[in-house]
Amino acid sequence: MKGLWKENLGGWNHKDSKRKKQNRKHTLKDNGYYIVTSFDGYKNTNKKVNSEIFRYETETIKTFTGDYYNPKPIVEVVKIYGAVINWREVDEHEEFIKDDTTFSGFKENWREVSIFINENMNFNYWGSERHTYSSITGEPIKKFLDLTDKQMRTMKIVEKRYTGRDYVLPKEMVQKAIERKNKVIVEDFQKEGAFIYGKPLESWKRMTFFNDGKRRKYAQNRANRMDRRNIKAWINKHDISKPLKTHALSKSIAWEIW
Repeated sequence: MKGLWKENLGGWNHKDSKRKKQNRKHTLKDNGYYIVTSFDGYKNTNKKVNSEIFRYETETIKTFTGDYYNPKPIVEVVKIYGAVINWREVDEHEEFIKDDTTFSGFKENWREVSIFINENMNFNYWGSERHTYSSITGEPIKKFLDLTDKQMRTMKIVEKRYTGRDYVLPKEMVQKAIERKNKVIVEDFQKEGAFIYGKPLESWKRMTFFNDGKRRKYAQNRANRMDRRNIKAWINKHDISKPLKTHALSKSIAWEIW
């Protein structure tokens, strides 16, 4: 069953067990691909659809505060770790130095340092490396290790262990985090934005409907469907002397995925 009925569930059933409500993320996972391909695909431009299910608006404006992507509370004291950090070495032309003896194929440098991490930052996309500081000098790890921008992109915290000591964040760092958390952001999120079930469909979310997993599932279903069709035809013709042909996708669905 398609629709929003799962988002309206709540309470307990007759067996006294609570049914967890489904949120919008699950609804889009279930229905998003089929709604977009049915009503917004290049093959279905003439198909009419209820505007409550899918529609376009000329402009989508989204208003949120700075803690929208980082709802964690502000902290003033963080842990000090003893960490092992590695990064790739570069030559005088800022090119990585090759070394076939390493796993990565490039020359690497390793160092054990004492660090703390600014936990008031959001690590969803870039990780904590770019928000790592030396607990000895308070400098960013990039400046402390004298790394270039290119080396910084390869820098990784291989392992870390809590030393039992804490570090009090500078007041300036805490104040910036508070200002960033309370900042009101008004964003022109998408021109001619699409709406599904009355809520904006962000462009990045639309792309997840067509990622490798979705294409793989579609390709596998198509290959199985074609094989079943060939088998039925082979049985119905009663010509068992001829070899049974399988569809080309049965050997590799990679052709259909890519």
